[in-house]
Amino acid sequence: CAYFSIREYVTVVSYEQRQSYHNDFNAEYDRYRKLRAQLHSVTRRFTELGTKLKLFCPGSKECQVKKDKTVKTVSSLSYPF
Repeated sequence: CAYFSIREYVTVVSYEQRQSYHNDFNAEYDRYRKLRAQLHSVTRRFTELGTKLKLFCPGSKECQVKKDKTVKTVSSLSYPF
């Protein structure tokens, strides 16, 4: 499955049911961790770009160049979701 699936689970009443839930969790946990790491990386990048952008005067050529570069960077990112 390319995306996480949302499932509704009922109260666990048997070992087999518990094992099934456990297997579902394990099957998607690695993907969750990878997506979480990617999100953290993108968030950190935006924070860095925001900090750099604040160093320029609003309306200055340097500020506009930085904004254009930021838009280009965001446009080039590939999102797995």
